[in-house]
Amino acid sequence: MAEGKVNDGRWAPWWVYVVLIVGCNLIKQYFIGGKVSDVANVAITVAMVGALIFVITAVYRSMFATRRR
Repeated sequence: MAEGKVNDGRWAPWWVYVVLIVGCNLIKQYFIGGKVSDVANVAITVAMVGALIFVITAVYRSMFATRRR
């Protein structure tokens, strides 16, 4: 990525997604690790990542829109 690239406000910085997804996955594994089948674990993880991406993006866009006004 170029240093001078301007953020258009559509996506949060990459590290926000990584930190929250990894953190939530560690918490999820603490509570359900070994208690459900591997297929169920993967399904829960995919659903969780999708929901986190949606929520992070929505919150970031609302914060970005508020600053622009």
